[in-house]
Amino acid sequence: MSHVSEFQTSATYRALANALPLNLLIKSADGRRVFANDSYLKWRNVTWDELAGKRDEDLFPPEIAQKYRADDQQVMDTGEPLHSVESTRLGDNSIGWIERVKTAVHDHRGKLLGIQVLFWDVTAKVEKEKASQFEQSLLNTLLANIPDSIYFKDVDSRFIRVSQAMAQKFGLQSVEQVHGRTDADIFTPEHAEAARKDELTVIATGEALVDREERETWPDREDTWCMTTKMPLRNEEGDIIGTFGISRDITELKRSEAALREAVRMADAANRSKSEFLANMSHEIRTPMNALIGMADLLSQTDLDADQQDYVQIIQESSNGLLRLINDILDFSKIEARRLELESVPFSLSKTVESTLRSFALPASEKGLELQSAIATELPDRLMGDPGRVRQVLTNLVGNAIKFTDNGGVRLEVDVLLREENPLDSNNGDQPSGKVGRPDLVTLRLSVRDSGIGIPPAQQDAVLNPFTQADASTTRRFGGTGLGLSISRQLVELMGGKLVLQSEVGVGTTFSFELRMPVCPESVPSEDDDEEEDLGGASHQRLAPLRVLVAEDGVTNQHVIAGLLRSLGHQCSIASDGRETLTKWRCEEYDVVLMDMHMPVMDGLEATRAIRQEELGTSRHTPIIALTAAAMSEDAAACRAAGMDSYLTKPIHSRKLREALTPYQKELPQSDDTSLAETIDQTPVDHLKLSDDQSSVTINAAHAAFPSAGSTSNAISFSSNTLGCLDLDSARSRIPGGTAGVLRLAFVFRTECEQLVSKLSDEMPAGLNDDARRTAHTLKGACGLLGAKQLQIAAERIEEAGRENRVADAPQLLDDLKREAERVLAAVDELLSQSGSPDEA
Repeated sequence: MSHVSEFQTSATYRALANALPLNLLIKSADGRRVFANDSYLKWRNVTWDELAGKRDEDLFPPEIAQKYRADDQQVMDTGEPLHSVESTRLGDNSIGWIERVKTAVHDHRGKLLGIQVLFWDVTAKVEKEKASQFEQSLLNTLLANIPDSIYFKDVDSRFIRVSQAMAQKFGLQSVEQVHGRTDADIFTPEHAEAARKDELTVIATGEALVDREERETWPDREDTWCMTTKMPLRNEEGDIIGTFGISRDITELKRSEAALREAVRMADAANRSKSEFLANMSHEIRTPMNALIGMADLLSQTDLDADQQDYVQIIQESSNGLLRLINDILDFSKIEARRLELESVPFSLSKTVESTLRSFALPASEKGLELQSAIATELPDRLMGDPGRVRQVLTNLVGNAIKFTDNGGVRLEVDVLLREENPLDSNNGDQPSGKVGRPDLVTLRLSVRDSGIGIPPAQQDAVLNPFTQADASTTRRFGGTGLGLSISRQLVELMGGKLVLQSEVGVGTTFSFELRMPVCPESVPSEDDDEEEDLGGASHQRLAPLRVLVAEDGVTNQHVIAGLLRSLGHQCSIASDGRETLTKWRCEEYDVVLMDMHMPVMDGLEATRAIRQEELGTSRHTPIIALTAAAMSEDAAACRAAGMDSYLTKPIHSRKLREALTPYQKELPQSDDTSLAETIDQTPVDHLKLSDDQSSVTINAAHAAFPSAGSTSNAISFSSNTLGCLDLDSARSRIPGGTAGVLRLAFVFRTECEQLVSKLSDEMPAGLNDDARRTAHTLKGACGLLGAKQLQIAAERIEEAGRENRVADAPQLLDDLKREAERVLAAVDELLSQSGSPDEA
């Protein structure tokens, strides 16, 4: 083309230009528009006639026209294209973005003709780039400032981007120094291998690993802990191209948890020390106190003049007051250490109320006070609960009421607020076979009202706190430590109630509390009826004896259960694990199986499932009663799921065992009663079929050493080092044969305890595995039978640590157990040395 006018006349050029999806404008060297394609005209919404020959000054504001002209001149002077992206007003009058290229136009001889302007709409692209830049800015800000570690890795686990905090955690100055490295360049090989394995799992499965605690091991510093989440990194197509994640350092939290565990351990140790001190103190004080009270009672029965009688009375009152104080301090300590356990036995609340009031008849009459009771007629005859603790609360409340009342009287009321019926539901699948239905429940309110001095409102909260009374003058006038109400409040709370105080100065005070208690079923004998049961209650039965297979791995437990069964007139055979139980069950017919849930080789649940599987398709069904250390809902569910008929909780009492076995006994004809009693009385120890030679030797030796209660003394005492190790009163209450039975149990326990502690010493260095947990469980059960509560707690802690895989705690737990085992075995030796039986027995 030799002239710019040729742009308008060349049909070929116009066709080509109009086909372009771009906006094209050609200007002559003097700035006049000489050509525009259709796209440009449409963009500007003008016709060529309106545009032809126009300069920038004719179309744009002066500043814009001047800029455009300067750009044109630069291109024509330099011959270099000018490329830019700029904001402009679009055809719809909105503000958008265009990308523009200006180039010089020459003819075929190289003569400059003008300027060619090409531009197109890039608004969407620019906005997308801006959004991407904003997102990148957010990510950069996050990675630069967040205190957590954030990372992105490729499929080879190389870091491609990390947060500044992660670079600093690695000990590097900048994030660029981390890029391209792997965990193997930073951590120990063990940690790097574990991290790589996790990342390969995430890449393979596409599933995230969320909130995992990890121990980070470093080659040049102490280990740290983090909470981490790892996720698959995907591209826009959804393909996994690596991993990314975030982790938070929890090292201080783990240290705090460890410190808390140590603090709890030390607190427990302090509580144990305090309990031991209080037990020793109780023993040391009670011994002379008992002598003092006894001598004062004897002295009061001699011929004394009036002054001497006053002196003796002062001694008696002071001694009894000191004894009550000792009891209060011991009770308060037990409650504070959460070691006070409540009984659940049948008792008559009306009798408890009456006996409590009778004990205060004399002090009330001496003050001229009227002592009344009002018991609701609908109160059930017998309830299930702890009568001793109920009496203790009432005694404290009535005693306080009398102490702070000078005129009027004291009234003890029992109201029935609600009775909940719980009839036996034969369709209830949750009720184990052979068990009675759940008992009815009653909600009671017990109130003690007086017409005494009253308590000011400002001091009513304080009187329920330990060692507190209304004010100092009260202590001086009425005496007391202020422990009674605090103990009463805590006892009521332990029984599920709340002690409530209402008082008005000069009018009187009312203490009340509500208790929700089970109604005792008629089939359950009272405690009074059962007192002599362990010494031969079976002779009064009219039911046929049973052949019982006992599955129990603990020798001490074997001894106790065998003794209980013998006292009830039953025959028994003992197996030490589930597999031996299954073998004996296959070879002989048994009326009942008592199955411990936790045994070596094969546990009780697995053995029960095997028995039930073999019974399928036959008429045989052997009742199986579980023996478990804790009757929690999950234990009951596991028993039912395995096919057991019912369960008994350890430690096993004779009454509970009889109740569990009675549904499976057949009633004998009346004429057989005498022969049955004779058979029971003459049942020898050899009637027990033991599981192995060692058990047989140990138990038979125990019976030979302590044949009867008549050969032993009930007066057992311990040294200060071993005092409190054994709860012999608790053991006597559940072991047949009285003191001789306890001594036989101690004889068997000593051998088993030594063996189990030695076994734990061998097993625990290898880790808290199933064998160690099972051994600790067996030791825990044996300790419960003899009342070795502290050793039982030590064994239970090892069992819990095993379940929670707290391997680091194992050495300390084993040391604690060994130390307590030494004390317990020393106490057992002292016990056996006082039995009067020869050592060679």
